[in-house]
Amino acid sequence: MTKQVRLEKIKDYLRQKKSVTVQELADLLKVSHMTVRRDLTELSRHDTVKIIHGGVLYQEDEQDYKSKYTIADARRHMREEKKRIARKAVSLIEQGDIIIIDAGSTGELIAEYLPDNLSLTVICYALNIADIISAKPNCSLIVTGGYYHQSSMVLESKEGLDLLNQNRANKTFITASGISINLGVTCSNFFERTTKRAVLKSSSTRILVADSSKFGLVKTGFFADIEDFDIIITDSKADEKTLTPLRAMEKLKLYCV
Repeated sequence: MTKQVRLEKIKDYLRQKKSVTVQELADLLKVSHMTVRRDLTELSRHDTVKIIHGGVLYQEDEQDYKSKYTIADARRHMREEKKRIARKAVSLIEQGDIIIIDAGSTGELIAEYLPDNLSLTVICYALNIADIISAKPNCSLIVTGGYYHQSSMVLESKEGLDLLNQNRANKTFITASGISINLGVTCSNFFERTTKRAVLKSSSTRILVADSSKFGLVKTGFFADIEDFDIIITDSKADEKTLTPLRAMEKLKLYCV
């Protein structure tokens, strides 16, 4: 694990917990106390954290606040493109399927567009998606529980991961914050990375749903290679330079809508 990845992981963990001990961070990163303290000293130079005896407090600065992901902002970004992606995703779903819908604004649209007369089992771990599915008369809903992340509406817990590992699906619809040919598929929050990896292992057909603005971006939370997916659905604004290497992958089906 590189120093930069460690720093981002510490910041992400602190955003969730607000205060942690050096021992917690050492266990999380699987490094020595000395390495943790060096990393904290580096972060403290930028006023990101405040070091206290035996631990550290998170101090959210203005720039970090402005750049924070929220589902409300994501709903407004490339809305029409996401609608087309979601409709195409729903067209791949068949009667009796067991599906997993990832968190995010595109996942939310997939849930909304599911026909009321389609009998499905839906597994999810975001409160907004669970709320939509709960109103579908022919859908059986499996929803994980745990700590509620307000910005993304995701539910996070060890028990939730265990539930995902114990269930299987025909199709999984995964969202992403960044997609790079060389560096893979990434997300912004480390806790989401663990969940995404779990559901990828639990599905026979893995479908990446992402608008064209995500291509070329790299976030800190790596969770999959592009080759781990069977299908990618994006919008028609994706440039040919991005699409050419994807089209060359024999086992990957690409839809641009």
